[in-house]
Amino acid sequence: MGGAPRVVVSTGRGLPDLDWEGELADLTDVFPYLGPTWLGASEKALTDLQPWHTIATRARGELALLPGYVMTVPPVVDHEPRTYLGWQAPTGEEVCCGARTDACISDEVDALGTEPFFPALLLGSPLGYRTEVAYNFWTPSLMAQMVSELVPAAFEQGIKCVVAPWISGRSGNDALVTAFQQVGGHSTFWGYEDYLRLDADSWDGHLAALPLKKRQRIKSDVRRAEAAGVHVDRVDGEAIRPYVTRIAELTCLNREKNGAGEEPAHIVDVLTALLDARADVRAYLGTKDGAVVATCVVIRKHHRLFPKWAGFDYAAIGERSGIYFALVLDAPVRDAYAEGLRTVEFGAGAHQAKALRGCEPRPVTTAMVVSDPELRPQVAKWMDAFGASRRVAFGDAPAATRTPLPVVSGGSGACCSDG
Repeated sequence: MGGAPRVVVSTGRGLPDLDWEGELADLTDVFPYLGPTWLGASEKALTDLQPWHTIATRARGELALLPGYVMTVPPVVDHEPRTYLGWQAPTGEEVCCGARTDACISDEVDALGTEPFFPALLLGSPLGYRTEVAYNFWTPSLMAQMVSELVPAAFEQGIKCVVAPWISGRSGNDALVTAFQQVGGHSTFWGYEDYLRLDADSWDGHLAALPLKKRQRIKSDVRRAEAAGVHVDRVDGEAIRPYVTRIAELTCLNREKNGAGEEPAHIVDVLTALLDARADVRAYLGTKDGAVVATCVVIRKHHRLFPKWAGFDYAAIGERSGIYFALVLDAPVRDAYAEGLRTVEFGAGAHQAKALRGCEPRPVTTAMVVSDPELRPQVAKWMDAFGASRRVAFGDAPAATRTPLPVVSGGSGACCSDG
């Protein structure tokens, strides 16, 4: 008798063998940060993380991938599971787009030490800040089946904590959050990622359709950038190679300014791998007095554009030059309209600034499950408190309960997706 093909899930795997052309064909609608090209480069750059991927297959050529990485010792704060409980690193580093958290909770988490949490399994793309299943087939139970098999398998291997830090509110991803709840985990609000649907017929049409204040703000950004004496050019593909090191330097300067940490070598490795794979990569370069003082790297995949890295030499251009908006928001959108694309995916960071220029938000959720059942209720309470602090920082809390807890990244740039 016939019937639906059986889904087979395997855990602790390496990456599937797909080049960039294969990703375009077989993982058409998947974010580039979740494909083997990006992840393979990340694995070469992040040598302290051990690949442990979950793969589901069904019939010939049908594939679903949930990336995972084992961390045996505490990593940088954005990958550190305790950060999502409100723990504050002794170094003072903040989680991407972070908010100040309760010092008492941080002390409580710290008092437990690392033993209840490590080794930990981080699900998603560590340098892409996305926890999502990359798939070319779908069933209603796909995500639940993958999570229900990977979590017990991880615990059997001695993993103490499975954390899915950045689950985007894209259609269908609620099943991933629900799957964690079904295996004893908990979830909380992390923040927002921003995107822009290109509904107008052109850039000029886009500007004309915006409310007056947003239109004026964009025009003001352009005037301020011009007044700063910064000239913006775009280079594509192989023409980017001479600027890779400078792009990495400026990006990391920006991240340090916003409280997040990343090494230039990570960006060099991933960007070089994308160029080697002949991915459609563009770089906007801002020059002043003959020097590159601002950069923004953008990836195109089919009908979508993905601004990823941005960096600025604030000593050269000042803190309020307007070049961030002209380079990161305006230039990619202008080109996307010219190419007939459908969406610009800006990701997380500088949420309020993006909203003021016409972007729409998606919520991002963090999910976590620890192997110790007795610790789970306390973890849930800490996560709820962390999520509440994030909502205050993003302006979601009721006015009566708000306290001055600023978003660390501010409006001058982002710390995980585009700057």
